[in-house]
Amino acid sequence: MKTKVSNVANVHGRVLIGPKKLQGGYARIVAQRDGSGRIEKYDLATRTWLLAPESMAFSEVWSAPTVPTLLWARICEEP
Repeated sequence: MKTKVSNVANVHGRVLIGPKKLQGGYARIVAQRDGSGRIEKYDLATRTWLLAPESMAFSEVWSAPTVPTLLWARICEEP
C-alpha cells in the first residue's frame, strides 16, 4: 500500500492518518508543531485520544486498515 501526501500544511493537531484499526483498538498519527508526528490511541472508556505506547510504530499505523467513516461515527457515539 502506498499513501501520497503532498502540499499538506503543517498545522499542530491536524490528523494526518487515521483512525486505523490496530492492536484491538484504534490509532492515528497527528502533526506536531515541529513538523513531526505523534501516534495517539483511542481510549474507549474515556472516549478520548491518548498518547500511544512507545511500542506502537509508525509503520504499523500506516499499514493498518482504515476505519470507515460511518463505523467510526458509531464507535464515537455516547453509549
